[in-house]
Amino acid sequence: MNNTELLPTGSALGQSSQNLASLSLGIQRQTRREVERVQARAVVAKLTEDGRALLTHTALEHVGALTALEQHLITVAPLGEARYREIVDSYTLGAAAAIRRWG
Repeated sequence: MNNTELLPTGSALGQSSQNLASLSLGIQRQTRREVERVQARAVVAKLTEDGRALLTHTALEHVGALTALEQHLITVAPLGEARYREIVDSYTLGAAAAIRRWG
């Protein structure tokens, strides 16, 4: 992808790369640098959201599995119910805090 592809359509700079070429070299360099900064911010934002989604998906799977195990253990060894709940709740709170901190 060249840097002019992200320029807004309909603007003096966005109509074609020839418009960019018709500007002074200094303005061309400045425009390319700004476009590269915008592209970099977009890439970082996307990766941040992808990371948050992956972390959330994993936490949900783990909480689901731990909750199912908790429920099973309550039926098998009911005296440990308070302990099971405490452990699963602790994991869940920690996972939620990690998701909030992400990004």
